[in-house]
Amino acid sequence: MPKVIFHLKQRQIGKSPSSRGFDLYRVIERMIADAGGQAERRVRDADIRIGTRQVAGARFEDGNLHVIDDRHVQMPNVLNAAPAYLPGFWHLDPKGVRSLSSIGSLPFRTDMVPFQYAKRFYGRLQRNFKDQRRSRHRQEQERTSLPAGAVAVFFQGSYPRAAGATRFSDIRILQDVLNGAGDRAVLVKPHPLTADVESFSALLQIAGQDPRVIPTQANVHDILAASCVSVSVNSGVAIEGFLHRTPAILYGASDLHHMAETVTRTGQFAAALERALARTGGYAQFMTWYFRNNCLEIGAPDLEPKIWEIFAQAGFPRRRFASA
Repeated sequence: MPKVIFHLKQRQIGKSPSSRGFDLYRVIERMIADAGGQAERRVRDADIRIGTRQVAGARFEDGNLHVIDDRHVQMPNVLNAAPAYLPGFWHLDPKGVRSLSSIGSLPFRTDMVPFQYAKRFYGRLQRNFKDQRRSRHRQEQERTSLPAGAVAVFFQGSYPRAAGATRFSDIRILQDVLNGAGDRAVLVKPHPLTADVESFSALLQIAGQDPRVIPTQANVHDILAASCVSVSVNSGVAIEGFLHRTPAILYGASDLHHMAETVTRTGQFAAALERALARTGGYAQFMTWYFRNNCLEIGAPDLEPKIWEIFAQAGFPRRRFASA
């Protein structure tokens, strides 16, 4: 009988299952126990890095289902798992998580989701996140006054390049934006977890030379509410911007490209901005399609059936975990 083996960060081992960021794993452990099977936690192997797609050897050919935290490993008997862009939603995917999830290869049209259904779901997301100014990462609680109609640039550090999602650095993106933003103010928020000293120093130097550039640590929702567009490699701020009906411009591979403009080389920003500003509608349908149809929502009545379906597609239907 197979087991489900979670490959976790060292700091996750031994933590209470009720810890933040463990929601999906807690549900899966209970499901497997109810089916008569077992789950196990291991420290994720050091050679399974951000950009890893394949690993050498037969470590996953042991008859078990391996769930790897926050990675993009594409091998038999492996699923990747991580929180999606909004708290309470998760990816469980054979291809990868977040920007590299399988959602990126799926087709989307607004007529695929009935508007009245989408309107209700979208309204719930707005109430839970936009109206409460909530995000995945801790945010400034005081409201910040920002220039209206600005371009908002969100730095992401080295993660997107390490994952193979882009060739652009944060500073290169900012420079390209400045070349095509006209006289608009450009708000720049370093990533709260991955900001590096070199990029931050370069940002301050650019801001000292260009009065359009405004570094800020304001709440992401204050920034998005003030801005005409969000700019990032593939950050979750694009999704959060959709709750404000703020269009997005991306500089890398993403699983939300369906609703955004994508820049593939320098010099394309001005045209991408023009197209983004012309976008009208579709946000409610896209957000419903993305999160309700293609992610796992903790607490949803269909959560466990969806997980079993994903397990079955990976070759591990429920009957395989039943006690003999």
